[in-house]
Amino acid sequence: MRLTYTCRACKKQNYLPIKEETRPDLQKRINADEVSVNCNSCGKMDKRHINRVTAIPDSRILLIGVALGLVVTVILIGYFGFIAALSFSIPIMVWRYESEQAHKFNSYAIKRK
Repeated sequence: MRLTYTCRACKKQNYLPIKEETRPDLQKRINADEVSVNCNSCGKMDKRHINRVTAIPDSRILLIGVALGLVVTVILIGYFGFIAALSFSIPIMVWRYESEQAHKFNSYAIKRK
């Protein structure tokens, strides 16, 4: 899961270097309700409220899951047949886990002060 925000100036999506599972954990880590961000495209420094930070599934981890599923399927296809076909579900499990984590993060909002 990756944390993202949209730049107010150029409307480009950027990623936060901070990794946390929930918004309260993110709030505890930065000790504030706002995150200082720097846009990678236009270079604008800004502050974004924690509720404006969203989580998305990490495509890098999904690609690793697909590669792992393909390798395990190819290795097992000659020995176990049907079990090898089931091993192709590894990418689906990885995608589902990432999506659930992102949904958990996005479904909880911090009260504004």
